[in-house]
Amino acid sequence: MKTKKFLCAERVQRLMMSVFTLIILILLAKGATLPALILLAFMSIMLFIYFAFDFCPSTWMLTKLLGSCFCECDGEKDENQL
Repeated sequence: MKTKKFLCAERVQRLMMSVFTLIILILLAKGATLPALILLAFMSIMLFIYFAFDFCPSTWMLTKLLGSCFCECDGEKDENQL
């Protein structure tokens, strides 16, 4: 079940990815192609690690700091179970 928390690990991670992409676009617009391509390669490698191993280091670290957006609340049953 999702909680109503505004700052939780998964949401902050998506915000970080959008800001990171915006920084890359700004660098490309300013003509700094090498730093932008290095950041883009880093982001692509991290996304591939997330795809291949189902492990995202930033989400793992943010979950330790902020907690997850998903909780196992008492009194609520899992909708996926029979």
